[in-house]
Amino acid sequence: MRKAILFLPLLLAQISLLAQLDAVNLKCEYLEDPMGIDMRDPRFYWQLSCEEDGQEQKAYRLIVASSEQLLAESKGDMFDSGKKRSRQNTHVVYAGKPLVAATPYYWKVMVWDKNGKESAWSKSATFTSGLFSKADWKGAEWISWRPQNEWEKEWRRKKEVEKECFEWALPSYFGARMNLWERYNFFDDKKYDPSPLYRKEFDALKKVQRATAFISGIGYYELFVNGERIGDQVLDPGRTNYKKTILYATYDITRQMETGKNAVGVVLGRGFYSQLAYDHWGFYREDGYVGQPKLICRIKLAYSDGSSEDVVTDLSWKVTGGPVVYNGPHMGEIYDATKEIEGWAETGLDDTDWDRVQPSPSPGGELKAQLCQPIRKVKSYKPAEVVMQGGWRNGIWVDAGTQLAGWLRIRLSDAKPGDKILVYFGEHKNPVDIYQPGGLQQIAYVAKGEPGEEVICKFTYKGFRYATIFGYGGKLTKDNIDVIEVHTDVPTVGSFECSDEVINSVHDICVKSLRFNLHSIPTDCPHREKNGWMGDAVTGMEFGMANYDLAALMTKFTRDMFDTQNPDGGLSIIAPDNHYMRGSSTLWSSAAVHVPWYMYTYYGDTRLFELYWDKMMLWVDFSWKNNNMEDMDGIFSEVLGDWVTPLPDKDGQKPGGNGAHAAMNFYLVLNRLETMADLLGYKQDQVRLEEQAIRVKTGINKWIYDRENTEYAGNVPYDEYVPVLNLAALEYGIVPEEDQQHVEERLIRNIVEEKDNHLYGGVFAVHSAYEYLPQNGYADLAYQMIVEPSWPSFGWMVGEGATTLWEGFNREGSHIHHFMGAVDNYFYRHLAGINFDVEEPGFRNIIFRPNFIADLDHVEASYQSIQGEIKASWTQTFPGVFEYTVSVPANCKGEVILPGGKQNLTPGEYNFKIKQ
Repeated sequence: MRKAILFLPLLLAQISLLAQLDAVNLKCEYLEDPMGIDMRDPRFYWQLSCEEDGQEQKAYRLIVASSEQLLAESKGDMFDSGKKRSRQNTHVVYAGKPLVAATPYYWKVMVWDKNGKESAWSKSATFTSGLFSKADWKGAEWISWRPQNEWEKEWRRKKEVEKECFEWALPSYFGARMNLWERYNFFDDKKYDPSPLYRKEFDALKKVQRATAFISGIGYYELFVNGERIGDQVLDPGRTNYKKTILYATYDITRQMETGKNAVGVVLGRGFYSQLAYDHWGFYREDGYVGQPKLICRIKLAYSDGSSEDVVTDLSWKVTGGPVVYNGPHMGEIYDATKEIEGWAETGLDDTDWDRVQPSPSPGGELKAQLCQPIRKVKSYKPAEVVMQGGWRNGIWVDAGTQLAGWLRIRLSDAKPGDKILVYFGEHKNPVDIYQPGGLQQIAYVAKGEPGEEVICKFTYKGFRYATIFGYGGKLTKDNIDVIEVHTDVPTVGSFECSDEVINSVHDICVKSLRFNLHSIPTDCPHREKNGWMGDAVTGMEFGMANYDLAALMTKFTRDMFDTQNPDGGLSIIAPDNHYMRGSSTLWSSAAVHVPWYMYTYYGDTRLFELYWDKMMLWVDFSWKNNNMEDMDGIFSEVLGDWVTPLPDKDGQKPGGNGAHAAMNFYLVLNRLETMADLLGYKQDQVRLEEQAIRVKTGINKWIYDRENTEYAGNVPYDEYVPVLNLAALEYGIVPEEDQQHVEERLIRNIVEEKDNHLYGGVFAVHSAYEYLPQNGYADLAYQMIVEPSWPSFGWMVGEGATTLWEGFNREGSHIHHFMGAVDNYFYRHLAGINFDVEEPGFRNIIFRPNFIADLDHVEASYQSIQGEIKASWTQTFPGVFEYTVSVPANCKGEVILPGGKQNLTPGEYNFKIKQ
């Protein structure tokens, strides 16, 4: 047994008697200066900055004003909290006068430190209220291009024809082997409509003090005012169940407005609304998301004389087809530059040949503000390699250097008018390999033959590393091509680095895989499916929160998950869905509980508990009624189980049976719900949940526990030991106390002796293993399991050249999957030692509990928490001698747990020396 000596800590930071505690980094609903806040009680957040150690907030004063001038005068005419004695600096709820729709507001905060010293006012922040009701849209209508009956009749005709000849292969199930030109010309008599261009001219006869646009166009839209594109978002609005929820965005367009004539233009893409693709998940069906692209918009003009007027979508708008002649997230996109209309979104265009718009039936969903970061072109760089393969027929091959989500920007210097350029994207070195994930991902471009024109995407994105460009007779080099990463633009909040390059590489592929699967929902992969698999969220969103600020996005996604719920309480396994396997899983659909739990632990957020409590309990009741096995009470039927395990399936079930793991997860869910009920004060629900948890635990230990061999064997006999069941039983506290040591020893024997330091488990096994093992004295083993170079391991994966996480250890699966990334929790929590405290969540109390690994020289991590930046690092100065440094942000506290003892910490930076 190793013994440790803990030396007294040295407080590193200097104390300044003149240091000031200041409120910084102000946010509203997790966002900086958001527009379109459509709840009447938004929440405010700020962090505390101070050079003096040990400082905390003892009181605050928050004011909200209706004008910048009033705020400058420190007059909170909308809300003034007064001096409120509280340490609270997150989730501070607005409690002022009723907010008025479509109105800007201004706010700031001052704080008092532990000595009663008053700070200066913070910098001012803003938020703009959204539209609270249908009436706030001021009569704006949903509009589309074709008369609804005409469009629907033609749509059905095409689908009946396609149904007779589709191929059972992604991405389309129809014409999977076709190139884009073949797909486009399949209906040569009457093709699909191109993306519509909408326009409206209007007069602003007074000086505009402020102009605000509220807009939603589905599937996707781009907004232009007087010829200028508004915003830097792409693929907007975020994907939802359009029958339940439709997102709108809010823009300040004051700068673009002119006194006198103005023009607004909008181009629409299909997105995930009326996809051209057949799909396994039923979105294409008549009861799916089917309708022609449509638009709703309100522009509020506030004049300097205090008056206002609105420009809204109505039947006076004009429409025609644009240069995007074919588009869909799976089927691909064709941009015909010869069909561009110069000045289409500017005043003075002769649009007499354009069509009048048609009234369009509502998609059905409630219009809600898009209160999360949009998808953007986040990063661009030159490809790693470009190879001319010999002529326009053989193509130009491009290696981006990494798997990613996004597209290429290709600058054509030598195209002739009418040249047809076709680009294939893929994970495999041969992008034209139909058997790779995503099949034949494509875009196409018809050149206009002008200098400087560019091939780029508008309404689709690809998952790829490689591309081949066909049909271009000129020469392309790296200088002509940009690789563009496209995903939801969530801020990076975490960093990790250590002395082992294999560990660093594993961390890198985890965080890259996660961000390349953030496209307004957390997807499984950015090429083949682009679906919000909820099981992936169970294992992926927790480590995701350590690396990215996911608070706003997961608030949005939680609504998406509950939008899948049927009236009886059953949830789907993907979100958004179209009734896909609703009610067939307790394991994968449990993300609807786990994700709000992660929001609580990482951000201290309880509002999601309040908003969705009844829906959570309805799902629990549904699961008991419909998924509890009659012959094995407490074991739950399940369609999926522990995905991508190296062990083979048996009788269509994952090792040990899907129901066994579903039951264990349900036990964890019930315990978390019990804690939520306690926090909300729902005592009757708390008692009921506690009783149900006992019932599940009893069932597990009765039906799937082999007491003689002290192992959890499952509900379906399997030929060998099943690690995931035993890991879950240990981690969740299911194992009888007297058997815990034996169950643990059996698990370790399987990993170390029987499998040579390998974990033979899937995504949920990874999630449990790298949490349980380091917490129970096996941090060194967890490290060895990761760096092990032989199959199956993460070390093997990076050794084989993975640039992002693969879909398990099978080369034929997707190479951009994040759901095994829970291994990344081990790096932050158990190597660096940065942990939250469930009793004081949101890192109000930080638990530093590192593990010192003899094979590592140093570990360093930081996390920009909702409270402020947390740092932890250690260095092995001599064999067995370590220095550990941590920092606690202002207004927080911490406790460091080291082999030689435990110590409480106040804000500041500390250094510890440990000898093992």
